[in-house]
Amino acid sequence: MNTPSRRAFTLIELLVVVAIIAVLIGLLLPAVQKTREAAARARCQNNLKQIAVAVLNFESAYGRFPHGSGVCCTPTGPNWAVDIFPFAEQKNLADALDLTVSQGLRNPVNAAAVWQTVPLFVCPSDPAAANPVMTRFATHNASPAHALWYPASMGPTHMDQCPFCPDGTPSPTNFCCQGWNFGTQAGGGSPAGTFAGIFGRTSARSVRVRDVTDGLSGTFLVGETLPAHCTFLGLFSQNFPLSGTSIPLNHMESAVNTNWFRTCGFKSLHPGGANFAMGDGSVRFAPVTIDFRVYNGLGTRAGGEVANPN
Repeated sequence: MNTPSRRAFTLIELLVVVAIIAVLIGLLLPAVQKTREAAARARCQNNLKQIAVAVLNFESAYGRFPHGSGVCCTPTGPNWAVDIFPFAEQKNLADALDLTVSQGLRNPVNAAAVWQTVPLFVCPSDPAAANPVMTRFATHNASPAHALWYPASMGPTHMDQCPFCPDGTPSPTNFCCQGWNFGTQAGGGSPAGTFAGIFGRTSARSVRVRDVTDGLSGTFLVGETLPAHCTFLGLFSQNFPLSGTSIPLNHMESAVNTNWFRTCGFKSLHPGGANFAMGDGSVRFAPVTIDFRVYNGLGTRAGGEVANPN
């Protein structure tokens, strides 16, 4: 009795099948990555929206925007992000912090709180977001502690140096370098508490809505960054939870504890630019091709410019 033979795939046929599967995966993978990035970008925009609403609710309650932070570098009290916790469904975390102790947020009594993860302040497009508690600049800030993906904007305020400006000398008329030392100290012809944006590293001056004469919709409030590039940027940092427009958008340079005036700018891993929350609570995408003068104009609260991030 003859048993019917079962035909097997030949090696060539198997290779063809494998090749077809590889082509299909190659076609599908970019679409999957694009969908994943679109979802991450939408979540990032939603985070910025919620942060902006919390800042504006703080302003409504107190008649002023929160201080960026106290004077450098380990004062008692909150920074701007901690100040808005009660308005961002983080009251329990705010209550867990002792803001009266010496060394402020760096004091070990606050260690358990600064290790907690707060998804609102994390951008999912950054692979480093998988481990949001990072080493920060330990001399001034709690370390390890929660990093900050959304620093408040101080606009074209002097960050100790302005290496990207055509004229790096700070002055009230320099479109990309104004004030002195993050707005903390007096210098360069400016008194202490001089900063160009809505926030500065000082408690010497409070910004109110009426001070934003360039218009809330045309002024940066909070933007994106990559905290692994700058070990100062922390959710609980006093020095400093801020960024400025004197560094061009998406300047992808990093360093540990040095060159903060080059590395700590606004940036993201979203293709083509970064998201910003504006002073009116809207969220806009600024392209990496934005003109440097326009970009800095969006950073000032009272520079007299009419600027649009798009």
